[in-house]
Amino acid sequence: MLAAQPPLSGHHLIRRPKSGRRPLEPKNQPTITTNHVTKPAECVEISWLDDSNKENIPPLYSIEKQPFRTADESIDDEQSTIREKLERLMIEKDNNEKVLRERGLMLDLVMKEIVSRGEAQKQLEIEVDRLFRLNEIKLACMRVSRIRSLRDREEEKKMKQV
Repeated sequence: MLAAQPPLSGHHLIRRPKSGRRPLEPKNQPTITTNHVTKPAECVEISWLDDSNKENIPPLYSIEKQPFRTADESIDDEQSTIREKLERLMIEKDNNEKVLRERGLMLDLVMKEIVSRGEAQKQLEIEVDRLFRLNEIKLACMRVSRIRSLRDREEEKKMKQV
């Protein structure tokens, strides 16, 4: 059986394999050589007024203002886009209705064909059943009965005498 392990508490240390690195450090750390001397970084002066440093300009100043349009122009534009969209939707609706009508006609033709096949199959089954019963009747008639009638016996005697 397994022995019960004591609960983890503050005085028990967790043993981890020693990989030579501390947590949150990259595994393959490049070796730092101290042979070369690094130059101190040059200070760059940033000015809000100067355009030399365009990356630090706030977006409000970098956006070009769009020309002011009147409400009538914007409404006219919206109306024209809505009209174009409605025209496209009407064309799509007509095309979809046409496709649906064609598919409906095709399904009707297929359904009629299936119904006609079913009727033909029923007629053939009836005919096969009739032929089978006719064959059974024919076989029943062809069986020779073992008991001969009195008339048959008399006719047979007459034939033997003649």
